[in-house]
Amino acid sequence: MSEFEAGQGQKRRGAVYIDGFNLYHPIDSLGKSYLKWASLWALSESFCRKKQLELVKVVFCTAVPTHLPDSRDRHNIFNAAQRAHGVEVIKGHHVWESDRNKYAEKQSDINVALSLIVDGMTDQYDVAYLLSADSDQVATARVFTENLSSLGKELIGVAPIGRSPPSGYQKYGIKGFSISEFDLEKCVMPEMVQGKTAPVIRPTEYCPPNGWVHPNDRPKGKPPKARKKWGASFKG
Repeated sequence: MSEFEAGQGQKRRGAVYIDGFNLYHPIDSLGKSYLKWASLWALSESFCRKKQLELVKVVFCTAVPTHLPDSRDRHNIFNAAQRAHGVEVIKGHHVWESDRNKYAEKQSDINVALSLIVDGMTDQYDVAYLLSADSDQVATARVFTENLSSLGKELIGVAPIGRSPPSGYQKYGIKGFSISEFDLEKCVMPEMVQGKTAPVIRPTEYCPPNGWVHPNDRPKGKPPKARKKWGASFKG
C-alpha cells in the first residue's frame, strides 16, 4: 500500500508473527494456565488498534509435542481454536537430543523469521509485529532493515510477559514493548469456540479459577485490585 492510498482513507495493514513457545513459557511460569486459552487474533488486534492499523494476518509458529499425548491433545485443541479465529498456524517439530537426554522443539523461530520476511517482500503488510524475546531474532531485524525498510515497511518488537524485546533491535532503530498479564486476560476465549467444522471445547486444564471474571464483564474492564486473591469473587 502506498502512502497515497493510505492518505485516501485506506488503513495501513498490520500483521503479527508469534513464536509460540517463546510466548508459552513465560505464561506457564505464572502458574495461571487459563491465560494460555487466549485468542492470538484478539491480542494482535490490540497491538494494531494503538496505531490504527487493519489487522490482516496473524502467524503462530509452534510445534505439537507428539511424544507427550496429553500435551499433544491440548496443543491440537488450542491450534484449532486459533484457526477458528483466523490465525495461520505453522508447525515445526520435536527431535530427541541424546546429549541433553530430552526432546527439543525445532523450527518455530526460523518459521517466524521466514514468514515475516517473505510476507514483507510480497507486500502482505505495512507494519509487522514480531512477538519473541529471542535474541536470535535480531538477525531477522537486520534482514528486515536492509531489505524492507526502504519499501516503507515498519517492524515492531513485542516481548512476552516479564521479558523485554531483544536489546539488539536498538541498533536498527526498531522499537518495542512488552505485553502484560491483563493484555492476555482481555483475550481469554470462552469455553466453547465455534471451529470450521465443529465446536472447539476448552481443555479443563485451561479453566479459569473460581471467582475469576472476564475483563469484558468487569466494571469499565478494569483489572482486579492487586492484592485480591483469584479464588475470591470479584467486586470491582
